[in-house]
Amino acid sequence: MQLQPKIRYSSQVAILAGLIGVSFIIASFAAAGFWRVFTGKSIFTMQEDMANPAFANAARWTQLIAAAIMFFIPAIIYARIVNPNPFQQLGFNSVISGKQFFLVLLIALCGMALSGSLGTLNEMIPISKEWAAKFKNAEDAYNKQVLIIAKMNSFKEYLFAMVVIALAPAIFEEVLFRGALQRLFQHWFKNISLAIVVTSIIFSIVHFSYYGFLARAGLGIILGLIFYYSRNIWLCIWAHFINNGLAVTALYVLGLQGKNPETALKDNFPIIYGAAALIIIIFLLLTFKKESNSIGANEIYDGSLEKLKSNNPFE
Repeated sequence: MQLQPKIRYSSQVAILAGLIGVSFIIASFAAAGFWRVFTGKSIFTMQEDMANPAFANAARWTQLIAAAIMFFIPAIIYARIVNPNPFQQLGFNSVISGKQFFLVLLIALCGMALSGSLGTLNEMIPISKEWAAKFKNAEDAYNKQVLIIAKMNSFKEYLFAMVVIALAPAIFEEVLFRGALQRLFQHWFKNISLAIVVTSIIFSIVHFSYYGFLARAGLGIILGLIFYYSRNIWLCIWAHFINNGLAVTALYVLGLQGKNPETALKDNFPIIYGAAALIIIIFLLLTFKKESNSIGANEIYDGSLEKLKSNNPFE
């Protein structure tokens, strides 16, 4: 017998979308207010001032607060509306093994090579010179902001950057995209593969990076499979943290060596590297799935007893 949700899945989508929209507005006002209090600068010159290294710490805190409100808060509120135990709904559970932890580490490392190749593939897609110039300017502006936020002159600043740039986004984004959105799509679509792909596309779009679109979408699919196999959001957070943390570490090391840290943001690889990484990732995911099943991850309650159609290439 199937357990039907108290709130229809289409209505849950509307609720979550509404919460995200409201949270985006609140986050914008909160970030502007915090910036004004912390720096004393006008909010009308905020975008320009955030590119000033003198306000690096303020930019870090502003980003942290905005991300928490935009991603984490709506996911928690949505989960509480549809489930008396919101953290169970979002995939916070203690069913985890050391082997899973290690396999996710390997998957994340190989995923970086795959992302680099997808970045190369992304650049090969033909677009007009006008749009290419616009996307390039947007990418340069984004990289400039990242370099300001990630400027680290001491080990203490490195640790702070790891929290703001690596750990916090990993928690906030995974809770929303995998814990809330993907799980909701799984039951609404009745199709695991479609849910993972759609979630990954949305995950990539919200980062507003054309040249990073395929890389982030590929990362999203890997994270989606990790979540589906393990039913554990902690492992997605771990994989996401590795991806972000290695980039922050590279920026820090290059800075200590007196080299241009911008080279760490240009990590495109030959496509052949991505092909090799993909083969390894498939093998690791199959091993990860087997390990997850062996510890009973597939028996964890995930908010519905409906039989889902997978169409998953790794099933």
